[in-house]
Amino acid sequence: MGEIKKLKIKDLLNYFENPRHVIGNNEVDTLKKLFDSVGIQYMLNLADDIQKNGLLGNQQIVVVYSNDLKRYIVYEGNRRVAVLKLLLEPDKFNFLDVATKEKAQIISQKGNISEEISCYVTDEKDAFFIMERLHSGEDKGKGTKQWSAREKENFKVRMNHEKTLSYLVDFYVKKYFTDLDITNILPFTTIERIFNNRVIKRKIGLDSSDEGTFTKERMQLVIDASKWVVKESENEGVAVTRLFNKAGTIEDKLIPWIYDYTIKLNDKAQDGLIEKLDFDSQPTDKTVNNDQSSDAVSITLKNKDSLTVTDINSTESLQNNVLTTQGTTKNLPYFFLGLNYSSLSPADVNSHGVAAICKELELFSEKKLVKSYPIAATFLVRAIIEQAIIYYSKNHKIQGSDQLIWSRIEKDSGKLSRIIANYIKNLPNYITDTNVQQYFNKLFKDYSDNIDPLNWVIHRPAEFRLDANTLIELPQKGLLAVINYLLSNKV
Repeated sequence: MGEIKKLKIKDLLNYFENPRHVIGNNEVDTLKKLFDSVGIQYMLNLADDIQKNGLLGNQQIVVVYSNDLKRYIVYEGNRRVAVLKLLLEPDKFNFLDVATKEKAQIISQKGNISEEISCYVTDEKDAFFIMERLHSGEDKGKGTKQWSAREKENFKVRMNHEKTLSYLVDFYVKKYFTDLDITNILPFTTIERIFNNRVIKRKIGLDSSDEGTFTKERMQLVIDASKWVVKESENEGVAVTRLFNKAGTIEDKLIPWIYDYTIKLNDKAQDGLIEKLDFDSQPTDKTVNNDQSSDAVSITLKNKDSLTVTDINSTESLQNNVLTTQGTTKNLPYFFLGLNYSSLSPADVNSHGVAAICKELELFSEKKLVKSYPIAATFLVRAIIEQAIIYYSKNHKIQGSDQLIWSRIEKDSGKLSRIIANYIKNLPNYITDTNVQQYFNKLFKDYSDNIDPLNWVIHRPAEFRLDANTLIELPQKGLLAVINYLLSNKV
């Protein structure tokens, strides 16, 4: 019915009655309405893509000749024609701001933009039929069927020959659990966002470059974690995509759950299903880096497969203020699990004392010793607060000054209350992170309520009355995030 013709872009009129917008009054008004409807940035993105990759060879611009206007009218392909006009003559788009036109000029200067374009010339009836088929959705199989998230991922894998984590999770869940489709629990894109999180996949022990890490036990953990994510969202009355939309939130909520999950597996050891967890054992999984292996939590299964969940420590957790008061308290890790002192250098003598305290705090956390030795645990908490502040003060300068913070607090180094008072008074000049400032104020501004009871164990041990549960919960009220910041924030 129609025919392919090469036409000059300047001879094409954008369709005044384009369904994307209200009817235009003239060519310029139609272009303005199109840009407003689609979005200027989206139109610039399209322009950049056309400049780089050209037009799709299988989709011609569809035009109809108007005897009244003596011009070709674009029925299909209005966005493409509009941005080509913009690239050829940006100054004629007087409804766009200067910055937008400059961006268009930069795009056009990257390569020559042809003044002619191949078009499919037909009549209005045929043009309407083409438009309906392209834009009315699947229409019971008659129209274009959009790919699902899984189909999009399959395409990327087959095109790039590189398997993504979500693709591998989907594949191996089907392999190990024949009748289970994990996308019935979580959408494909949500699986990618949650389990491809750098901290989370390291905790589980997944490595997309090594399919051997996608064991049945790990897939069971992913399935159970996915179900928990859905339940957690339902309990809070928030959609999964909203509740688990940021890396920090995902880590805040899921890391404690993973830790709790591994602890609960100890109960199964009594039934002979798995061997007892050994918190001091060295993991054998090759996906765990050497620098992490000494702190890993390993679960050895009777069928000789292993599920290795690395320690709760991580720089990413620190940067996102992980393990604060967010999430449900029942899933929070015990005491100072999550303490990160990996940036302390053995060559720095200022770090030796605080590193020793950190190691003992880790032991108390991993072995859950606080209730058994509350006085010793309190000594350690009191010590880590003071030593972490001193360490930070010796390595950071006062904002806008070449003077170390230590120069301001050195005279008070024997009295924690004076050090805290100095920090509270000068907090914005000492700590730049606003979240840490808030935690610091919350914890230390009311010194007599939060910190002074810790001093009793030093000065008045006979009167020590701090409840062990209060001590256990203290790190999750922001103290852990503050300590991690003081020990790991770069100069």
